[in-house]
Amino acid sequence: MSRWQKHLVARIVIISTLFLWGCFFSTPINITGTWTGSFTWTSGPATGITYPFSMELLHEGQTVTGTVTLPSHAALTFELPVVQGRARSINLDLIARGINTNVPTEPTVEFEIEGRFEQTSMSGEGTQTIDDATYDFEWEATLITEPQPAGL
Repeated sequence: MSRWQKHLVARIVIISTLFLWGCFFSTPINITGTWTGSFTWTSGPATGITYPFSMELLHEGQTVTGTVTLPSHAALTFELPVVQGRARSINLDLIARGINTNVPTEPTVEFEIEGRFEQTSMSGEGTQTIDDATYDFEWEATLITEPQPAGL
């Protein structure tokens, strides 16, 4: 191997090592707390309409649990438990699923979001499925209550 090739291989190894170091030791995030926000429909019959929502989240390791509160009919709300949640680095994915008992037909509702976390805000895209009809939306949320340290 020529001197030039050895120099090139050494640079590639150093750059790869630094990249992998950054991947393994990225700053952990914690999205535990109460979040309020809004989502705006980008498909379906309600395209362009914005609704409020909130989330009570508990983040342990990479796993996220909690509840999502969504609007229902007649100014009522309903809660969906988070059935799958993950947050790592600045990215999060969350699925909440349940039944809206405020509607006579009691539809099954799935609320799925993915997005990015920045200090005290999150935003991204998502879908809501109501009895097999899926609609897209964009969302954003702000942290309003951080978790209390243990013992307080």
